[in-house]
Amino acid sequence: MVIQFGFVTLFVASFPLAPILALINNLFEIRVDAWKITTQFRRIVPEKAQDIGAWQPILQGIAILAVATNAMIIAFTSDMIPRLVYYWSFSVYPYGDHKNNTMQGYINTSLSVFDINDFSNFSRPLWTPYNITTCRYSHRPL
Repeated sequence: MVIQFGFVTLFVASFPLAPILALINNLFEIRVDAWKITTQFRRIVPEKAQDIGAWQPILQGIAILAVATNAMIIAFTSDMIPRLVYYWSFSVYPYGDHKNNTMQGYINTSLSVFDINDFSNFSRPLWTPYNITTCRYSHRPL
């Protein structure tokens, strides 16, 4: 259960369906364990416990690590950091006006430019509308 808790909390940002699948798995596991205890094994004698013992600091450590892990996953797989760098860097004179705290010009700075005259003869488009000479594309992997 601790391993499942770790995987679910550490990587929930990259697979948001994981908590629902873990819940379904745990519901089935509870029913199977209940059936095994009532039919297959001798019932155990219940003992009183104050807390979950050594597992408490382990679970707290995983929860703290999960916050940092999910923050990094979100930060490095989205455009959040490049947008913040663009927004807060006042030295990008040709690209935008930061006096009004706008993101005007961000798209032009975040896209790479390809000159379509650099296509090989084999892959050159047969027809380009409106005399287009460049193509803009995201240089980041999606």
